[in-house]
Amino acid sequence: MKKKWLLVGLVLLLSLVIHVAYAASELTILIHGKKVTSDIPAKIENGTILVPLRVIAENLNQKVQWDPKTNTVTIEEKMQQSEIKRMVVQRDKDIFIAGSLGGSDNHSAANQALIYNLYTLYNEVYRGFLSTDLGTDMKLKTESDLPFIKNSEATKEGAAKESYTFIRMVRSPYITQPGQNAPSSKDLVFYLDPKNQNDLYIAVQNPEQVKEWTTYTVKGYGLWLQKEIDIYLRGSRGL
Repeated sequence: MKKKWLLVGLVLLLSLVIHVAYAASELTILIHGKKVTSDIPAKIENGTILVPLRVIAENLNQKVQWDPKTNTVTIEEKMQQSEIKRMVVQRDKDIFIAGSLGGSDNHSAANQALIYNLYTLYNEVYRGFLSTDLGTDMKLKTESDLPFIKNSEATKEGAAKESYTFIRMVRSPYITQPGQNAPSSKDLVFYLDPKNQNDLYIAVQNPEQVKEWTTYTVKGYGLWLQKEIDIYLRGSRGL
């Protein structure tokens, strides 16, 4: 009987020692000063610090995808999106308003497809993927430099006096947080210069100085924008 209790006591003691040793070796993960918790704890193994990839990536505003067919892990930055209140689209002299961006009808499906394509392009541009020299292609402008701005503030559909090609995403302000690789912004305008329709321009509104816009030049993408508008109007309005 004594041997039995001695064996039980030894097992309990070993369990206690292992738990304490494990607790003592647990690592705390801090990202920008904030403690990150995970079901899979970080640990040191053979002198190497091992941390859970998905938890770290997602807390750094990255998206993690796993492809079992190719055994590939892909990490991409999540799109930074603020709430879109409405979209204003002008083709030639016709102005169209997309005021309801939810739902599941054809109109909403066309809205969501257009929003996705615009955000994808915007993310690639501000990270420099589509600009050979971002310092040259990025300029600070005021509303007086953008003659179509008044048209883009429309809240009702109708005909404009002057012909322009643009899409304005009217959004709530987005302020960059620590660890997020995206510029602060409010509205986004994708437009063509009537004198140079070969290139696409993206104007990003300053959320703190709303009359200031940072513009990016996307060379050779003028036709892309025209096609996106045509596809959108065909899908949402049958035009």
